[in-house]
Amino acid sequence: MVCRNILGGIRRFAAPSSRVFHFLLIGLLVRLLLAPWTSYPYDTYPFYGAVVGSLAGIGPYGNVLFTYPPLFSAIIYPFFWTISHFMDPASFGTFAPSMIELSRATGMTVPFITAPVFNMVLKLPLIIGDALVGLTIYRSVNGRAGEALAEKAFLVWFLNPLVIFVSSVHGQFDVLAAYCALVGVLSFGDRRFLMSGAALGLGVLLKLFPAYLVISLGLILLSSMINGLREGRKAESLRPLTSFVLGGALSLLTVLPFLISSSSFLEYIFRRGTYSSVGGMNMWFISPLLSKMGGEGVSGGGAIPLGTALLVLGFVLTVAVTLLAIRKHLVKERLLACSAAVLLVVILTQSVTNPQHLIWLFPFLVLMSCESPRMLTKMYLLTVLGLLYLLCLQSGFVFLYPLAEYVGWPSVSFLNQGVEAFFIGTGLQRAALLSLLGAGGFLTLLSVLLPSRLDYIQVAACRILRRGDGD
Repeated sequence: MVCRNILGGIRRFAAPSSRVFHFLLIGLLVRLLLAPWTSYPYDTYPFYGAVVGSLAGIGPYGNVLFTYPPLFSAIIYPFFWTISHFMDPASFGTFAPSMIELSRATGMTVPFITAPVFNMVLKLPLIIGDALVGLTIYRSVNGRAGEALAEKAFLVWFLNPLVIFVSSVHGQFDVLAAYCALVGVLSFGDRRFLMSGAALGLGVLLKLFPAYLVISLGLILLSSMINGLREGRKAESLRPLTSFVLGGALSLLTVLPFLISSSSFLEYIFRRGTYSSVGGMNMWFISPLLSKMGGEGVSGGGAIPLGTALLVLGFVLTVAVTLLAIRKHLVKERLLACSAAVLLVVILTQSVTNPQHLIWLFPFLVLMSCESPRMLTKMYLLTVLGLLYLLCLQSGFVFLYPLAEYVGWPSVSFLNQGVEAFFIGTGLQRAALLSLLGAGGFLTLLSVLLPSRLDYIQVAACRILRRGDGD
C-alpha cells in the first residue's frame, strides 16, 4: 500500500497532464540522443579527473583538476562506481595525441576525449535536473495561474535549446544548483523555512551563487525577527530564522565525509575567486575585443585579485538590493522578482558570465512571465545569444569529439582543422563577435531590472512585430 502511494505520487509529479508527459518524453529523447556523442573537452576533463580520483580513493580533488564544491562529485560517484563494476575505468576516455598542437594553439581544449558511456553517465543527473526544474515550474504556475499557463511554462523551460545544450551537449551542472535555488525560494515563499535553508545550502555545495540568495533571504528573516522582538513576539519571531539556519546546517551533512577527511578541498574551491580573467555576457563584455587588439583587456593584477574584489562587490550589492526591497515592502508580494534581482546583480558583475550561467536565472524568468509576459522575450533572446556565444568560442566542431573518436565520422583530424581554422583564422572578427554577443547579453539582462515603460528590449520587440504585421 505504501509503495503504491509512493509510485502514485511520483506518477502525478512526473505526468501531471498528458501534454506535459508528451513534452517530457520528447525532451528526454532529444537529450538522450545528444548526451553520449557530445562534450566540451576542456570542461569535461576536470569531471573525469574527479571521477577517476574518487574511484582510486584519492577523492575528487586528488588530481588538482576539480575546483567546484564537492556535492556534484558526490552525486555522480554512485553512478560511476556502479559502472566501474562492469567496465574498466581506464576506458572512460582516451588520450588524443593529434589534439596536442590544437590544445597549445587555443589554450581552450585538452587532448583527451571522454567515452560515450562516461558522457551519458555524467549527464544523466543533469537531464534529471532539467526535468525536476520543469515539473517544479509546472506545479508552481498551475497553483497560481491554471493548467494552460503551467503547460506553456513547462514547454518554455524543458524544450529550451540552451537548456538542452548546456546539460546534454556541454555537460555543465548549473541546472542542479538552479533547481536548489528555485526550491529554496519557492519554499521560502510558502514559509517552509527549514526546507528553504536546506535547499539553498545544497545549492551552495554545488555552485557558489546560491550563497547570495542565502544572504538575501537571511537578511529578510533577520529584519522580520528584529521587528517581531520589538513588538514582544519572541518565540514567533525567532522560529523562522532558526529554521532557515538549521536547514542550511543540515545540508552540510552531505559533505561531512569531505570535512572529516580533509578541509583542503576549500583551497581548490576558493581558488576560483582569484582568477583574473574577465568577460562574457556581463559588464566586462568588451574584454575579448580589447585583448585581441593588443591590450591586456581588463586586468586583475592588483594587490587584491579582481575575482575576489568582484566577489565582495556582489555580496555588497546583494545586501543593498535586499535592504531596498525590505524598505519598499516588496519582499512579500515580489519575492520572485527580488530573488531574480539578486541573481542579476551576481551575473552582471561577476568576472566571467558564460552562457550556462543564464540557467540560474531562467526558472525565475519563466515564473515571472505569468504576470509579466515580457520576461519570455528576454529569455528567448538570451537563449539565442547564449547558443551563438558557445558556438563562437571555438566553433561547434569542438563539441563533436566523442562522435569523431568513437564513431569515426567526422574524423578527429577534420575537427582539429575546423577548430583551428575558426579560432586562429578569424582572429579579430571572432573577438569582436564575442564582445558583440556579450554586449547583447548584458543589455538584455540589464533590462530585466527595468520597469516596463523603460524596457528598451520590449519596445524594440514590439516595433519589430508591428513592422512585420504591416508588411
